[in-house]
Amino acid sequence: MSSVQRKRSAANAASKADRPTAEPLGQLADGKLAFAVILTLAVVLLVSLWAAVLYKAKVEEVHVEETIHRDTMNLARAFEEHTIRTLGSVDQALLFVKHQYEKIGDRLDIAEAVSGGMIISSLFNQVGVINAQGIYHLSNIPNFNRVDLSDREHFRVHLDADTNAYFVSKPVLGRATGKWSLQLTRRINRADGSFGGVAVISVDPFYFTSFYSEVDVGKRGVVTLFGLDGIVRARRSGDMTEVGQDISRSQLMNLIKDAPAGHFVETSPVDGVLRSHSYRRLPGLQLGVLVGVDREGAMADFEARKAGYFRFAGAMTLIIVAFAGLSAWLLHRQRMISLRLRESQERAESSNRLKSEFLASVSHELRTPLNGIIGYADLLRETVEDEAHREYASVIFDSSQHLLELVNSILDMARVEAGEMKLKPEPVPVAALVAEVCATYQPIAARKGLALSGSGPQDEQTSIVCDRMRVAQILNNLVHNALKFTDSGFVRVSATVDGRSCIFEVADSGCGIDPRDQELIFERFRQADLFLTRSQGGAGLGLALCRELAELMGGEVMLQSEPGQGSIFRLVVPVAPKEIA
Repeated sequence: MSSVQRKRSAANAASKADRPTAEPLGQLADGKLAFAVILTLAVVLLVSLWAAVLYKAKVEEVHVEETIHRDTMNLARAFEEHTIRTLGSVDQALLFVKHQYEKIGDRLDIAEAVSGGMIISSLFNQVGVINAQGIYHLSNIPNFNRVDLSDREHFRVHLDADTNAYFVSKPVLGRATGKWSLQLTRRINRADGSFGGVAVISVDPFYFTSFYSEVDVGKRGVVTLFGLDGIVRARRSGDMTEVGQDISRSQLMNLIKDAPAGHFVETSPVDGVLRSHSYRRLPGLQLGVLVGVDREGAMADFEARKAGYFRFAGAMTLIIVAFAGLSAWLLHRQRMISLRLRESQERAESSNRLKSEFLASVSHELRTPLNGIIGYADLLRETVEDEAHREYASVIFDSSQHLLELVNSILDMARVEAGEMKLKPEPVPVAALVAEVCATYQPIAARKGLALSGSGPQDEQTSIVCDRMRVAQILNNLVHNALKFTDSGFVRVSATVDGRSCIFEVADSGCGIDPRDQELIFERFRQADLFLTRSQGGAGLGLALCRELAELMGGEVMLQSEPGQGSIFRLVVPVAPKEIA
């Protein structure tokens, strides 16, 4: 250590003996504590942020799942009812053919019964009878082929015993028609109860899918009529129709054994698409209906919102981390400065005190000091006797009010932009609202020598349902602008109500606005050149906020003006509020 340094150390020691000082170790401890607080706060904010985002995403996911379940189950119920009605109509025709054949045998003229309207044939391809030997014996189609159907399931199922069953076959390629069909059959008995044949109706399986095609289940959605034997009777997915697929090993077949209706998620064994399904078993029949929607498509909107939440959380995470890092860096820098300047204790203490005061003042919200300024300025206006001082207080009051209005406008604009502006509709008497706005600005109009008047509907009880505060905010802004830009003449506020809308008009005899500038003044932070004077300046937020608030309520703000002819601003709001999601 040099002699100069030794002398300086001795002087510092003597100085410390004469006056109290903060210990460097105490400063370091305070810095570490502040760093720990910032780190803890950052961690708490991050955990809270991500917990809230994950919770919201989970709640929405559950809601979407419930919606999918409800919608698919409702569709399945509708298809079940349609299928039951269709099969019931077919069974009535089968019973007619069965009883007539048991009664008159081969004399039954099915073609005549169809043409005479006794059998309605719009649902089926062919109506006929298979005799006891398995030969297709009678039909409604002229010159039909008498083919041998004795090996067909829909014949053999009735051969051994009379179960009085209504049988729906697997899809078969008809030997008589050459078309795919579902064979719906009932046993025919002879007078002694022995087997006498089978009444059969061939139904186009694509009749069911054509009905399903009218229902939107998405591009890769699926609707299926299936048998409890695991064979698909009719299936439609997009523009593709199919029959005959084997789904006996699918999750559906296991579930339907235990519950006649339900919901499940499965990758289709037919086309490999992951879907959310709902199914219902048809009572009294060995059939069921299945409705499935493409899970990727059904969840697409939710996934997009979820990604948006995560992007927001990611951005906020970066901001929080950056703020914590910056704060930690500032604390570290402050600590280093304190260590380097500890030999100049008084200067360091002064610097720290000023810095603390600065940080404390900056940390306050803007509106807190503004409200204090406004309050005291108003108090001075009322209590100070000196005219000049009262004028000074009025300038302070007006300027602070203007700044507070600007801060509020910026905050309102941010809420509107973020979709966080919540409307509070309530019945509002129109005439009273106009009178209230005019009363607020009468002192300003009187000071400028302007005639400010207001008129409303003749019936003073006429009301609309709207957000009173926001409508008043718009009208206040329009009236304030009219008074500001009108040097002589009048400002008139009027309101009329028709069946659907309420139209407020604010007319003035001011300088008017060039048509080329009329859209410009509704843009944020923009004004027409005629506004850009020190006495008539502004931030350019008022009219932009008016338009956005009006649109939020389902209305609009319009302008009619010519230079030198004054201006008319119209606020149109619906009599009833638009629906708020």
